[in-house]
Amino acid sequence: MKNKHNSCYDQYANNFQIGKTSSLVLTLSGVLKDILLVMASMAIFHDPVSPLQFFGYSIALGGLIYYKLGGEKLKEYMAEGQRSWADYGNRAPIMRKLITFALVLFVLFLFLGGLGSMFPQYDPTEYAKDKMGHFMGNGN
Repeated sequence: MKNKHNSCYDQYANNFQIGKTSSLVLTLSGVLKDILLVMASMAIFHDPVSPLQFFGYSIALGGLIYYKLGGEKLKEYMAEGQRSWADYGNRAPIMRKLITFALVLFVLFLFLGGLGSMFPQYDPTEYAKDKMGHFMGNGN
């Protein structure tokens, strides 16, 4: 009997929410709930997330932000960020180059680290022994 009342209440709450907003807002709030659940499970239970899953959640979160702010507001924020970055480059050009270089290295290592798990059968020590053997005259 209790589940029947809970189900009825949930249905009423969903209908009320759709009536006050729209079905799109209900769908988008479900997407946000899913993203928050994944983030909580990563933080609490240390569940692994693959790079492909991370990329997908990033796209979903970007879509939510775009829907919330709109294109014009995002363009304003991007322009302000570009101005701040250019101003920082004028004040500290060496530090700006170091930050850019570090970010490029981070993305490169992140990308190559994700690709590394695709080739578990590759053993570089065997390749090096084979090449060193040829170099030293011990190879076949």
